[in-house]
Amino acid sequence: MNYLSILSLIAISGGLYFFFIGFQLLARKRLLLATPTSRIRSAAMGLVEVNGMATGPHTITAPISGKPCFLYRTTAWEQCEGKKQEWEKVAEEMLHLPFFLDDTTGKLLIEPLGADLDLHRDIREEYGVSIFSLMDSVPPRVNAFLSRHGVAPNRGLRIEECSIKPEDALFIAGTLTENPGIEVRPVSANNDSLHSSLRSTGCDGGRTASGQSPAPQVVRLYGGAPASSAQGMSQQAKIVAALNRAGITKPEAWSAAGLPYRALAVEENSTTLDDGAENVSERSELQGSSYQDASDQDRSETVGFDLAPSIVLMKGENDPTFVISFRSQKEFVSALAWKSAGMIWGGAAITLLGLYMLMAQKGLL
Repeated sequence: MNYLSILSLIAISGGLYFFFIGFQLLARKRLLLATPTSRIRSAAMGLVEVNGMATGPHTITAPISGKPCFLYRTTAWEQCEGKKQEWEKVAEEMLHLPFFLDDTTGKLLIEPLGADLDLHRDIREEYGVSIFSLMDSVPPRVNAFLSRHGVAPNRGLRIEECSIKPEDALFIAGTLTENPGIEVRPVSANNDSLHSSLRSTGCDGGRTASGQSPAPQVVRLYGGAPASSAQGMSQQAKIVAALNRAGITKPEAWSAAGLPYRALAVEENSTTLDDGAENVSERSELQGSSYQDASDQDRSETVGFDLAPSIVLMKGENDPTFVISFRSQKEFVSALAWKSAGMIWGGAAITLLGLYMLMAQKGLL
């Protein structure tokens, strides 16, 4: 076995792989063409195709663009050293929430877990890949993303991010089935435990392991000496204290500080005993006000949405076809046709070339 023989075998294997992948794409194209596009109000159970606008009561924040979205996928590539200057993927993060698709006839819950995503690329930036860009500093959001994945930006970087944002027009093909227990609930994309799980097994759409919403955490702020009261407080609790003492109650401000607005309630205590009854009353009113504000905001956000509908569009157990695309059905099928044709004919050509080289090496020609 010489070098050309090994290269021939690699070409044959690669050609056959592309050949069969091309036929899989061709089969998907034919399936999508055979599936009629439905309106949400009249969609039947099983494999369906729907079009509409993405909407929902809750969003997460994309790490690079900082825009509210229902799903994001952020990828970092690092330029390898050497003459080829190839790019190596060093970090990838994906987070999603169940959202709704609205086509004016109704709203349909979408669980995007396991979908083949064909999304518009919102961001594609490179840093340090040329003499002129070496002087450019990496933006803070990019630095925070890389630090979270343990990547030091000491070589050329490429950052790509795509997302599903509110009012994005989408084409979705998947299985319409009975809801197995999926509920729409908010999730904080700044939670370290969430990002940790994303690096290993992905997210669960904001649902806890038990399927129940976590109980609100009560942070008690004592009015004694600042040094002693701060010693027993976490960094998050200190930020909560500062926001509440400053009278900042807007959810946007809490989100910018990396805090889930509804997950925290605040109690105020005093170190003196003389005004105990007054403090108890003030404490109760403040806590009640915090819960009331959160409840009012939650009701205003979820008006018009059934957070636990009876049916959901998701990846089926028996039918793996599940596509979410920013293109129309016609555009997506056309792209599949070109891709499948290229893989089938290209794979066949590479396979035949590999066979020709191998037979020539063995003296069979």
